[in-house]
Parts: sequence; structure tokens; C-alpha cells
Amino acid sequence: MKSFKRRWQTIEITIVGVIAALLLIIAWLNWPVAILALIIVLAGYFINYNVIHNRRRLAIEQFDAMSKGVTQASNYALQNLPIAITIVNKDGTLVWNNSVFRDWMPVDWNKTQKLSAMIPGFRIDKIWGKSGFMKAAIGEKTFQIIYKFIDTQDSHGDMDDEFAEHACMALYFEDVTKAEVAREKAELAQPIWGMIQIDNIEDLTKGLSDREYTTLWAEINNIVVDEIDNRDGFIRNFQDDMYTFAISRGALADMEAEGFKILEKIRKIPTPRQLPATISMGIAQDMSSVKSATAKSRAALEVALARGGDQVCIMDGDDTRFFGGKVQGSEKNTRVRARVVSQAIRELMNDSDKILVMGHQREDYDALGGAIGVVTIARALGKEVRLVVSNEPMAIQKVLNVLNEDEFWQSIIITPAVAKQWVDANTLVFVCDVHRPDLVAAPEALGITKRRVVIDHHRRGTDFVEGPLLTYLEPAASSTSELVAELVQYAGATVPVKLTKAEATGIYAGIVLDTKNFNIQTGARTFEAAAFLRRSGADIERARQLFIDSFDDIQLRAKMLFSAERTESIAITEAPAGLTDMMVVSAQTADMLITIEDIEAAFVLYQLNDGGIGVSARSKGQLNVQVVMESLGGGGHRTVAGAQLHDMTVEDAKKAILTIALQQLHDLQEV
Repeated sequence: MKSFKRRWQTIEITIVGVIAALLLIIAWLNWPVAILALIIVLAGYFINYNVIHNRRRLAIEQFDAMSKGVTQASNYALQNLPIAITIVNKDGTLVWNNSVFRDWMPVDWNKTQKLSAMIPGFRIDKIWGKSGFMKAAIGEKTFQIIYKFIDTQDSHGDMDDEFAEHACMALYFEDVTKAEVAREKAELAQPIWGMIQIDNIEDLTKGLSDREYTTLWAEINNIVVDEIDNRDGFIRNFQDDMYTFAISRGALADMEAEGFKILEKIRKIPTPRQLPATISMGIAQDMSSVKSATAKSRAALEVALARGGDQVCIMDGDDTRFFGGKVQGSEKNTRVRARVVSQAIRELMNDSDKILVMGHQREDYDALGGAIGVVTIARALGKEVRLVVSNEPMAIQKVLNVLNEDEFWQSIIITPAVAKQWVDANTLVFVCDVHRPDLVAAPEALGITKRRVVIDHHRRGTDFVEGPLLTYLEPAASSTSELVAELVQYAGATVPVKLTKAEATGIYAGIVLDTKNFNIQTGARTFEAAAFLRRSGADIERARQLFIDSFDDIQLRAKMLFSAERTESIAITEAPAGLTDMMVVSAQTADMLITIEDIEAAFVLYQLNDGGIGVSARSKGQLNVQVVMESLGGGGHRTVAGAQLHDMTVEDAKKAILTIALQQLHDLQEV
């Protein structure tokens, strides 16, 4: 209304100015006429003044009434919209809101001027100057919040309030609690597909009568079926040891919260042979179709079995979660698979012109022993073969020195850089004692070819060499060297594979290393493999010399043992900085720590060349150090594992390791 008045006054001034200019012109030409014109203008003005004034007053009164009505209606509409509205300044302080906002908010805004006090985690700086929307839980309600930036400097007209000089944000709150509850309910009802396999039904029922077999199978079956039925799920048994099932997402969340107690129930079943029964479960979550869910659940089951069984593997999109794995995998006495794998390897080698063999980075005797066995098979088949050794071979230097006494080995051992140039798309690449592509000795060479074979004894992790032609993964085996020794035996049945004394000794050293001189993870097949290597010429005395330490190494390990800290039955220490063979010394120290009474697991930390922290983990077998290391991005075997940690201090690393290890130890004590 004020602007209307100003515009009308401007028009009047303009008219008066024009009349005055015309009178001056007339006066200059003929002043008597100008006086007469002035008298006429003044008379007309005074005659019409009252009429014009009255009309203006009435118009202004009408405009005032209209403006007042519109303002009241606008204010009423803003205050009573079914949407809560508030305006905040750059500091996140509330400067205005409507009555709906005050009714919906559980906090009195007059007492709490900051919007962050109402919305947990709200930060005005993250949305300032932007427009968009977000969801927020406030009290027991969920709101969809639309926010818009208001720059008052771009506004037109008079602004008499406090927004005239400062920008602000307008936020519109829509109560979507009912829709959110319905969405969560629908998500919890979403079906999840899975598969279950009894890990060791053959071992459990071997030699049992039909009645004993039926009774034992019925006990396992009843627990499995009841577990799914009690959660309103669907389950069907399609083989003696295999089930397929479907449950809701909510039921899966409950099973996760309980830690999958079904695993413990199965283990507690009394068996005639005194072996604990175990099952493995593979579950697919967040799949786009039933077909992909069934394929993913089978893949998840295979991962659980490859990790030793007695556990649950959940594949949730790109995320993979594991539960269980408390029982050590049982060794398979049959060698049928070893014979089949050996034949498959021969066929793959015969179809290849070039063969590349590698272990993991910073190789140990087991990785090198497995590679030696593969190289000898390739040599017997007359293939062009190369062995990649990483840029940090300190731990295997003694065995390399023994091998280099032979000209053949001098000519085939290459570096990762040379391997990258040597390999091509048709090269057959063998990866021994590792299955994670980022940990192999020559990752770039591995990425060039699609023809890959994995031979490993570590429990399978989430990362795996992509698309292998053949995978020979046996977590129950003592070492990769043991697996390869068997492959060499079966390969020798069709082609003459002759191991030299140095080669047999190298493979034997790998078994000795991972079994801690036949004390850990040792089965009948381990001794049979060692006997084969002994017959092939393995020099026991020379192998023993490989593990002899210098006086300085003994003193260094003694200092590390002296500084070790014990928490319950877990020991942890660290290696001094600046050592050339820290990985070897740390591993040896961890081996010594677990020989101490009442120490179940040991962890030794050491500095890496890239500034990170390496961890050597050892266990007597009860606590699964592979699970501990896997939680920190590493991996390994149940009794031997490791990890490389970055972006944390040594003290932080110790706390993280102890937290995870103690939790697992306490879980074992509750079983």
C-alpha cells in the first residue's frame, strides 16, 4: 500500500511540473494570457480537489482493506498448512515457524533455538545455499524435509522484517511416519534365499548301521527344519545332506542377532563316532531376481565350505558377512579329489604354451614349496615355465640359494617386472598359497591373462582371484606344499615327474614351516606327503638347517618375548623398527609365544616399508586367528594368519586386535 501511495504522488508531481512549464512558456510569449491561464488552472484545481481527494481516500481505504484481508489470509494459510514450515539463519537458529511446526516438534522451539537440537546430526553448513530434500527421525516420527535457499538480496520491494539484509533457509516438514513404517514392514517381509549343507555326513555315518544312520540324520534334520519353520520360513531337503530354504529379511536379522545358534545346536548333537556334526549355510540378500538369488546363495555356500565349514556366509550385494567357523575343518582321508585335480592340471598345462607360477608377496617356505611342485610338473610336460619371486624374498633366500645351484632354476626365476613383460593373454598362471589377487607376487602379470589356477590351503576370504579355470582350495590341509606334493605324486603316475634333492627339500620345508615341525594342523595325509618327499630325496638335515637361527636373531626374539603383554590367554608384542627381515622374525616370535603354557593366541606387530603395520598371528587351534585378521582386512589359516594395517598407530592396532580376539575367545568359552 505504501508503494501505491508513492506512485500516485509521483504522477501528481509530474502533472504539476508539466503545467508549470506550459505557463512559463505562455508567460514568455504573452504574460496577460498566462495570468488568465493560471487563474483558470487554480480554479479548476480547487474545484476538482475535493472530488479527486475523496476518490483517492476511498481508493486507499479499499486497497488497505484488501491488503489487510490478503495478509491475514496468507498468515492463516501459512500457520495452518498441513506441512510444518520453519526458517533458519546461517547459524542454524530458528527465526520463524508456523503453528504446525510447533505442534509436531517434541521440543519447545522457544527454549531450544537451534534446529540441531531437534534433528540429531543436523548441520546447516551441509545444506546452506542448496535446495534438496532429506529424511530425518525426530522423536517417534519420520519426516521428509524439503529445504530451499532464500537469498533476500535478490528480492524486490520493501522488506521491513529481519530477512531484508540476510539470506536464510526455508525448511518444509512432511510427516511420512506411516509410509516409513509400511516401507520397513515390507522390507522385513522381503524373502531371502539360502542353502544348507551338512559338512561331514560321510564321516559321521561311516560304519554305522542303518538304524544309527537314520537316527543321527533325523536329529540333524529336525534341528535344521525346526529352525526355519519356527521363523515362518520355507525349507526343502533335496539331497541327504542338502537343503534349500527361504525366510524373511526380518527372520534373517533375528538369526544374525542371535549369532546363528543353529550352528551350536548341531555341534552339540551326540554322535556314535564322537565327531561333532557341523553344517554350512549360504544366504543371498538384496538380489535383483530369484534366479540370481539362488545362484548367489549357492556361491555363498561354496565360500562357507571353502573356509572350512561350520559357518554361515551371507552375500549382501557387494558386502559379505561370516558367522561361526569355530570348529576346525576335518581332514579328508580320500585322495580322489587330489587325483582329479592333478589330471585337470595336466590337461590345462598340455593346452598351454607358457606357464607362470607365483606365490604371495614376501613369500615364505610354503608358498615357494607349492610353486616348486607346480614347476616340476610343467617341466616334466616339457612346457616353458617361469617362477615369479617378489621383490622382498628375504624369508626364502636360503631355499633360493639351494635351488640356484641348479642352472635350470637360475634360468626360470624372474622378478614381477620381467613377468609382466613375459606373460600374455594365453599364459597359464598358477597362484600358490594365496587366493587374493592383491596379495600375489605379481598382480599386474596376473591381470594380463584370464587363464588362472588357484592352489591354496587358507580359508577362503571375500576377495578371490577372478574367474579361475581351476580352484584347489583345501582349508583342512596343513599346507599348500602338502597339496602340491600329492599332485606331484599323481602326475608322476602318467608322466615321469622326478624331483631333485633340492626341490624335494624345498617342498618338505614348506610343510615343516606351516605345521611347526609337524605339531599343528597335521593329519595322516601330511605324514604321507612328507614320506613321499623323503623317498624323493628330501634332505631332512638340510631342511633343519634352513630353520637354524643366528645368535642375534635369538637375542632379538628374546627381547620381543620379554616385552610381550598378556591379556587373558592372548599375548601381543612388537618388533623393533629397522630390521631387514622383520616378517620372518615376527613370525618366529609368534611361533614361540604359542608354545608358552596358557597362551592360546599370539600377535606380533612390525613396521612395513610403506609405513603400515604388519601383523603375524598364531594360534594353538582353538581360537581362529584367520577370523581375527580377516576383520582387519587380512586373512590366512585357522592357526596361521596375518594382516597389513594402515592409517593407525601401533597402540591403535593393538587395541583393535585385542578387542576382536578377546570377543572371539569369550564366545568360545560360552560354547
